[in-house]
Amino acid sequence: MNETIDETLNENLQNDDLLQMTEETPAEEPIDELALLKSELENLKQELRARDEREALQSRMIREIKEFQDYFPEVDIKGVSDEIWDQVKRGASLSAAFALDLRKTELERKKVSDFNEKNRRMSAGSLMNGDEEKYYSPSEVKKMTPAQVKLHYDDIVESMRHWN
Repeated sequence: MNETIDETLNENLQNDDLLQMTEETPAEEPIDELALLKSELENLKQELRARDEREALQSRMIREIKEFQDYFPEVDIKGVSDEIWDQVKRGASLSAAFALDLRKTELERKKVSDFNEKNRRMSAGSLMNGDEEKYYSPSEVKKMTPAQVKLHYDDIVESMRHWN
């Protein structure tokens, strides 16, 4: 009988150990699995947000370029300066940034032209005849639009001979 009691006790102990192990193991595993699943879900959400942001940026740029081509058909998109692209990266419209840069360039050119005209009126006049060529500095040429470069091409080429 003692043997039976010992055997039963050993069996119960083994069953209790098994029961305890099965109770602990399932309780720990779902928590770890749940944490892994939550982490994986969060990673997927982040990837989706990043993809959505890239797609939104890409569609915005396509709209911006189409709008730019509508407003400025004579300008090659490749000719847009890095400064303008920097403004676009900061959220400005491509067309608006280009138009603002164009306007600033025109105002600067007008300011220089007005200053030169004022000096011309105040001067005693040229010793040469009236067929004088216009000189353009490298910075003035860089600020010109393609149409302006075309208009003043001969004077620009002549001016380039004096650059250095």
